[in-house]
Amino acid sequence: MNIYKHIALFVIFFFSMTNAMAKTSINEIHSCLALVDFVNSKLESSESTYSPEDKAIIHKGLFGYARYLENDVIDPKLLKLYGGNVAQAKLMKKLFNRQQSRFIEYLDERHAERKFATDYVIAIKECSVKTRSQGDVALYLRQALTTMEKLDS
Repeated sequence: MNIYKHIALFVIFFFSMTNAMAKTSINEIHSCLALVDFVNSKLESSESTYSPEDKAIIHKGLFGYARYLENDVIDPKLLKLYGGNVAQAKLMKKLFNRQQSRFIEYLDERHAERKFATDYVIAIKECSVKTRSQGDVALYLRQALTTMEKLDS
């Protein structure tokens, strides 16, 4: 009987975690996108800090993840939120993009250093857990984050 309790608890925990991940807000996901774009911009402005090979690995992972967030997560959520109304979803996306550019400016002012901080890696990892990226997107993102961790140490 004890094993059944453990199985039941595991099933309840698993479905509650899956349900919690499915309810990640568009604002949270958009903040993840802004963070990824910010880190990617830091990479582009760090001409002599990192090797071209490391920059290529990081850029590939971050760029792919950003496109995944935008095209496979945010856009469908906006369409669903507005009942398939494409015009309303586009308008909201425009507002998100404006907010994103302000957020990136704010981060750039606060984090002028051109090196990657461990905080960036941790935050992007948390985002990837929330958005459940898979396949090549997850693989390239993992490679990018591993490279960033290596360069930060």
